[in-house]
Amino acid sequence: MSHPIAERLQSPAPDERVSACRDAVDDPSAIVLIDALGEALGDPVKAVAVAASDALARLAREVDGVAAVVHRALRSDDASRRWHAVLTSTRIEPPTPRLLPPIVEALASRDSDVRWMAARILVDAGRVNPEVLPLVMGLVTGGESADVRSMATHCVRELGPERPESARALLEGTYDTDPLVRRAALTSLAGLTDPPREVFDRLTEVVADPSDVANRKSAAHSLSALACEHTHALPNTSLAALRQIAEADQDPDLRSLARRILDQLENAPEATG
Repeated sequence: MSHPIAERLQSPAPDERVSACRDAVDDPSAIVLIDALGEALGDPVKAVAVAASDALARLAREVDGVAAVVHRALRSDDASRRWHAVLTSTRIEPPTPRLLPPIVEALASRDSDVRWMAARILVDAGRVNPEVLPLVMGLVTGGESADVRSMATHCVRELGPERPESARALLEGTYDTDPLVRRAALTSLAGLTDPPREVFDRLTEVVADPSDVANRKSAAHSLSALACEHTHALPNTSLAALRQIAEADQDPDLRSLARRILDQLENAPEATG
């Protein structure tokens, strides 16, 4: 005879399946339900999968075998089940390299909330696993989809803002064929803590290029942020371009932004370049 809660997990009514997940936590024989909850991580209704994840995370503190069930779910053929297994695993133990394939996969999700959550988990994993940063740097230019490449730029910014190789990866991203990836890379350059000259040159190039209307403002905002933090590194070529934009650009927003940058720099020593 099967367990009543296990039977409810097979109910055609999503609300009943959610309720069953919640009730499993307090059931005296919860240990016999962990496999069924592991299967429910792949439920087509997101609320059920989330409830199953929550139940397993809570049971992991009291019942042996939960981690093994979650690890099996990470190898599932079902992408949704793999993703909810990732979410569950991060609540049970620190993120490990075994999570990297499904996390990277989730960066391409159609659900923007999933993409951003995957990026946050990837950054958390990178804080304790040094192999993550080279992985995400490679994804900036080698990711199969624009979503993956775009999300990877944000991860690089968070994980290695002081690293020269991070700057190189983000600079490559600014030449991506997809405008959204270019914008993400240009925006992420603002987070570098020790930007090389090439970063200022590239931002100036984009700001001054009237053909790249979509990304000029992103580049200008990043140039503004870096100019405030690294006044002495701002090349004379960048200053000249900003003055030209402030005086004559056809975009009033860019003119205003260029003037604001110049105002911020007016009392600073002369830039070198």
